[in-house]
Amino acid sequence: MKKRFTHIALLTTFLTTSLFAADAPVDMNKRAEELKNLKWGMFICWSFSTFSGKEWTPGITDVSYFKATGCDTDQWARTAKEAGMGYILFLTKHHDGFCLWDTQTTDRKVTKAPLGRDVLAELKKSCDKYGIKLALYFSEGEWRQPGGLDDPATPGPKKSNQGGSNAELKKAQLKELLTQYGPIEYIWFDHAVGVGGLSHAETTKWCKQFQPGCFIGYNHGDQEGCDIRLGEMGKPGPLQDHKAAGPHMRDEPSKNYLLAEFTYPILPGHKGGAMWFYSLPIHDGLCRSAESLYKDYLGAVKYGNVFALDAGPNYEGKLRDIDVKTLQKVGDMIRNSPVAAPVPLSQGKTATASSSWSAEYSPGKAVDGDESTRWGAANGSRDGWLAIDLGQECAICRMVINEIACPRTQKFVVEWQDGGTWKELAHGTTIGEEKIIDFTPVKARHVRLNILKASEVPTIEEFQVFAPGAKAAVAEEGH
Repeated sequence: MKKRFTHIALLTTFLTTSLFAADAPVDMNKRAEELKNLKWGMFICWSFSTFSGKEWTPGITDVSYFKATGCDTDQWARTAKEAGMGYILFLTKHHDGFCLWDTQTTDRKVTKAPLGRDVLAELKKSCDKYGIKLALYFSEGEWRQPGGLDDPATPGPKKSNQGGSNAELKKAQLKELLTQYGPIEYIWFDHAVGVGGLSHAETTKWCKQFQPGCFIGYNHGDQEGCDIRLGEMGKPGPLQDHKAAGPHMRDEPSKNYLLAEFTYPILPGHKGGAMWFYSLPIHDGLCRSAESLYKDYLGAVKYGNVFALDAGPNYEGKLRDIDVKTLQKVGDMIRNSPVAAPVPLSQGKTATASSSWSAEYSPGKAVDGDESTRWGAANGSRDGWLAIDLGQECAICRMVINEIACPRTQKFVVEWQDGGTWKELAHGTTIGEEKIIDFTPVKARHVRLNILKASEVPTIEEFQVFAPGAKAAVAEEGH
């Protein structure tokens, strides 16, 4: 009986892998729709940087630096399922060259570290168990390869981010990943330390021979031939909006894009420690709000994007408690909330300001529902106000303010006008990427964001005002 089950398991693996077999024709437009239906997923970043508290960790020569005491891939996949996610994007190898699978190409791998387990193989089983698809992250270059930052055979000064080149190693590792771990939805290639000796065109061609249906994307560098546009620190947006790919995509778009992805960490900006990897225990209470994640989930659905939310496992190989609880809340929102986000009362209404940088940064840009546009005060300003006329008196109870990615506000107050007098609703110091302000409902026609002090010219992407009904339409998560 055991032998029979083994044969069935092998046949199932063969049939599953054959879905993307090189001799089978693949309708890539159909595949794009399949990926869109995944909607969002969990990006797992776990490597040397988990233990350094830094985003990049060069100079490591001993794999025992990866001192994880456990690995709970079931928890990762179960949490993804509870969050309504369709896939997991897993970091197989970062710039340090440490492999999170049992590769035969190097001893610089997790099975030679104290953990001694093939993490990718375990994750594949967990994904199958919970009905989750699998995508892979792969750093093209490595610091330890010939010519790289950590290459002992290359004397002389090297750039801080210089990666080495070893085309045969890159090809061998990608072949392992694409032939031993089942169908891969897409590969997220990180170009930060170079191509690793194999151009993007050559890399794409190499991968497609093993899995033609696997989408290939590069976070920057040559984009020709890519079928998925990656968006490191990006945001929801139409496939035609190349700016939605975020600040790292500095290259001309591909003509072959069929799908857009965006990704960012569940950890908000903070001082010290990493963001993409587990940071430091002092940051275990920091997490983006469930509501803001749900908002971007809705944006992904609206534009047909896939949204990869990064969550770095800790030293024990588990997701942080706060991450699990937040993702469970988002899952509840997805299952129980309206399919569309409530429209702000302020959207499209008349806005005025103390000053404007130019017509391109006029007050109306902060109420147009488009986070790619913004209001900016006059050149040299370090304070300023932005006011909205709602058109008629109505009940309000929430304001959501989106500042630019690099926060500038140092002191602000939000106000409503009562009989010609401005009255305070709330005040604070920083605003950041998103500030949600709830208050006891009042009836108002005119509202105002008054920035009293800023480090640079005040700049706001969106200033939104909501009615009590709209607030109740989505599950709440305080800031």
